[in-house]
Amino acid sequence: MDINEIILTDEALNVIDNGTWIDDIEGAPGLELLVVGLTSKDARKSIEQKQAAARLKNRGKALTAEQLAEAMRQTLSEVVIKGWKGLTEGGKPVEFTPELAKSWINSRKGEKFAGMVLQAAQRVDDQANDFVKEVSKN
Repeated sequence: MDINEIILTDEALNVIDNGTWIDDIEGAPGLELLVVGLTSKDARKSIEQKQAAARLKNRGKALTAEQLAEAMRQTLSEVVIKGWKGLTEGGKPVEFTPELAKSWINSRKGEKFAGMVLQAAQRVDDQANDFVKEVSKN
């Protein structure tokens, strides 16, 4: 197996850290999300900080599933999502704002949307080398 199929190129790391548009999101035809990867420097730092703060509240005890999920939701809304295209409400386009993304991702009624953001970020991590190859073809 070629090592270049396993390790990330510098260009792929740039895509993970700076983000790319992801489309073809399951259950959301026409939706595109601009996201960074969960392994981006900023996302990892955010998750680590939020989990450390939760551990302090727990006085060193293990984090609960809810605390881990909360740290992930906050990271998705504050760091991972950078934009969207194709979202409408009543037929009218919904413009991206960080505040709106945060309110949706961090609410119970936005769990499906949060899952889509998570899925998109995981695709950036998993397919970063492929995204770079596609761009270089064009």
